[in-house]
Amino acid sequence: MIFFDIDGTLIDHAAASAGASLNFYDHFAGMIPFPRTGFPEIWDAIVDKHFNRYCRAEISIWEQRRARMREVFGDERLPDNECDVRYRVYIREYESLTGPYDDAPECLRELRGVPLGIISNGARDQQVGKLERAGLLPYFSVLMFSEDVGIGKPAAQIFAEACRRASEGPAACIHVGDDPAADVQGSAAAGLQPVWLDRRGRASASVNAPKIESLRELAHLVEEFRKELIHAS
Repeated sequence: MIFFDIDGTLIDHAAASAGASLNFYDHFAGMIPFPRTGFPEIWDAIVDKHFNRYCRAEISIWEQRRARMREVFGDERLPDNECDVRYRVYIREYESLTGPYDDAPECLRELRGVPLGIISNGARDQQVGKLERAGLLPYFSVLMFSEDVGIGKPAAQIFAEACRRASEGPAACIHVGDDPAADVQGSAAAGLQPVWLDRRGRASASVNAPKIESLRELAHLVEEFRKELIHAS
């Protein structure tokens, strides 16, 4: 079984987030106490800060969205309903811009016949929508999201539950993702075989896992794993 992360692996989240954050900024012109120049980086830092709290099960999915809005607008007293309205402005922009990396459909077609799954920290409805709009959803037989177990990657529980739903032991599963901590270290600690998708060529000696720079390299790597398993048995 091969599990995939979504954002940064199959879907170009970074490009969509950058474009959507600037459209969001312009929509609320004069209301955001940050400069427009560099705002995508500011936005990402705020998003990551509160989303990581959600992944650690410290706050709910909507609490992290509201915390994000309050920090972006510099108003801790912003009511919940107003936070939700402003969040929906952003998510409409974001969803209109999301799309797959060029190598994602090709990779999944090449792996036809191999059971494939998803392990993602994102909200189920949003993530399924991304896959559906990208035409990738039919490739996956198991969909595992952090809300299903109440905690996200790198926690072992989410990987264990994904393997259970796939009726596979962790040692027989591969996890492909772009985040060295959440995807690589998390899946390795849970007993899966991690594959680091390093699209930006960051190469780090601290990441102890096979590395690819494009999903076009994955099918060959999977075949090598298969040979090793046959030889070991």
